[in-house]
Amino acid sequence: MTTPSNKHCVDILREECKKQSMRPFIARGANAVRCTQCLMAEFACFCHFRMNQHSPVEFILLFHRDEIHKPTNSGRLIADLFPDETHAFLWSRTEPSKALLTLLEAKQGHCTLLFPNTDTAKVQQRPQRQLPLNTEEPNTKHTFIILDGTWKQASKMFHQSHWLKDIPHFEISSEAQRSFLVRHSSHQMQFATAEVSAMLLDTLGHKKQSQALLSYYQVFNQHCLISRKRDKSTNT
Repeated sequence: MTTPSNKHCVDILREECKKQSMRPFIARGANAVRCTQCLMAEFACFCHFRMNQHSPVEFILLFHRDEIHKPTNSGRLIADLFPDETHAFLWSRTEPSKALLTLLEAKQGHCTLLFPNTDTAKVQQRPQRQLPLNTEEPNTKHTFIILDGTWKQASKMFHQSHWLKDIPHFEISSEAQRSFLVRHSSHQMQFATAEVSAMLLDTLGHKKQSQALLSYYQVFNQHCLISRKRDKSTNT
């Protein structure tokens, strides 16, 4: 079981961002005493549910700057569950980190960006990835880039980043999304980052890892609600 002392890539990235920030990040519930690891109010901490597992694919979490400090951000759950297969970076339109570019170069041919095939992507003639994935090198795990932000932010990250344009992108089909909804969710076609990643794993046939991530996301959601309800009762 992972404990608060076992920091993963998102924890480290968040700390680096705090050191470099010129002003503190202030969100709703900022006055709550929070667990430094899971970011929930201390009474709603869910760190004891955080258990290391292994993923058959790797992830590069590309965070919009506004997301990295949010307690409600679900992208970090991927790193919670699969720390050995997850990398995390801040997005920059014109100045991506050298470490990120070096990683993308090393993953060339085995890297895919998860994003819908929008009209803009078609105009830009962005390359698409089709299933099945290239498995010519069995010892090389395929890597998926996950854009972590609101839809508007993620769209900007995808369409305006020249340095991402040659990386094939993959769109989860509407049929796969509907199937996932029927089996796992009650809401309509709107998904959090962790849910999209669970859906990706499901689409690739990795059902066990998909279910583990989805179950962990549901625990996360429950503790977010506990935190909000307690905050409201305290303030009344």
